[in-house]
Formats: sequence, C-alpha cells, structure tokens
Amino acid sequence: MQKRSLLSVLLFLCVVCAQAQKRVSVDAQIKNVADGKVTTVTRRILCDRSGRVVTVSLSSPQSYLIRNLKGEVKLYIPSTNEVMSMIDPSFTTGNELLYIFLSGHTDDLGLGYLGYMLQKSEFDAEGYLKRTFVTKDKDAATIELVLKDYLPVYVEYRGPSGNVLAKTYLSGYDRKASFVFPSRVTEITYVPQKKDSIITRTIYTVPDLSGTDPDFDYQVPKGAKPADNPLNRLKEAVK
Repeated sequence: MQKRSLLSVLLFLCVVCAQAQKRVSVDAQIKNVADGKVTTVTRRILCDRSGRVVTVSLSSPQSYLIRNLKGEVKLYIPSTNEVMSMIDPSFTTGNELLYIFLSGHTDDLGLGYLGYMLQKSEFDAEGYLKRTFVTKDKDAATIELVLKDYLPVYVEYRGPSGNVLAKTYLSGYDRKASFVFPSRVTEITYVPQKKDSIITRTIYTVPDLSGTDPDFDYQVPKGAKPADNPLNRLKEAVK
C-alpha cells in the first residue's frame, strides 16, 4: 500500500510537470516493415497544450500537417503550393502521443477522445496496472492498457471475437527529465488475410522543451492552391 501511495505521488508530479510545460517538440524516425519491404520516414512533431500539433515531414517531399483536438486538418505541400483541408474527428490530436504526455492523459492514452470508457482497472502480482477500455460500438476493439509506475508500457487491441488485432510497446522512458516521454514505440498490426503482420517502430529524440522553434506557429501561406482531399495522403501524413 505504501509503495502504491508513493507511485501515486510520482504520477501526480509527472502530471504537474506536464501541465507546467506548454510546448514540446521531438524528431521521430518511423520505420515500417510490411510485405517484406522496409520504408523509413523522418518527421518533426511540435505540440502545444491547446492540442495544436504541427507535423513537419523531413523526408521528401516536404509537407506540413496542422491538426487540432476538433479534427480540423490542413496538409500543405510546399513543392506544389497545394493545401488539402478537411474536418474528421478521427484525426483529433487527442490521440497524438506527444499531446497525450503533454496534457497528462497517460492514464488512458487519449482513448477518451475516441469515445472509449474505462471498464475495469486492477493491479497484478508484479505491480502492473491493467486497465480495460470499451466503447458503445460493439464492432470496435476492446483495448487493454498496461502501465508500470503509472507510465504506459503495453497496449493490446482485441476484436469482438477476442482475437488480437494489434499490440503496441512503449519503452525507453527518461524519468530524469522534467518531461517524461518514451524514446521507442513499437507497433505490431496483424493481417489475418495474409497470415502476416505490419511492424512500425518509432524512435524519438530527446524532447526539446524550449518551445522556440518557429514551426510551432506555422501557418499555411496565403495564396496556397486548394487541392482535392485524397484521404489516403492525409492518413499517410498522420501515421
């Protein structure tokens, strides 16, 4: 009991630190393995406490993706001076990992923004906190979130029949920094039709807490040409 009380205090301190920090940015190297092919992209992610997230693609072609908690999205391609705009709640920044940690929502990893509710919560014999989340949609996945010292370390997505759809591992936390954030996230998505899986590994740099990068306030240039809204291009930019 005393150990858990101490962990509760540590969790509170982490939340206080997150709330005190207003702007955070990280560089992310994202490596995707699917169908025997490996693709790698690099992005800079800039987030403030309002939920505004700017994602700058550092790979070619360069792009700027601007999102907020309402799911308002703008994707700007400098090389063609085109901008794609749309509103879709599924693009909310509430499930952007950097915002989740900045806003102190690590206890549910932003699932509340997607309509999920806590079904049960319990500690196991090894001190891991297991939390199960469900939604009113019977076809949606049931999600189990596992936390160690109140930091997310594992997420499992299960289908209505109980089959595992995907797993996510979070590791490499730097607990000495004033802002706690994982340095490595590994996602495994199972593809039953192909009896295969898609593996995505994201390596994050040490978070920059200065908040001085001008791209925090990036705006689409005036005169940008409206473009069609190819959903696939927007989804690729968000991944």
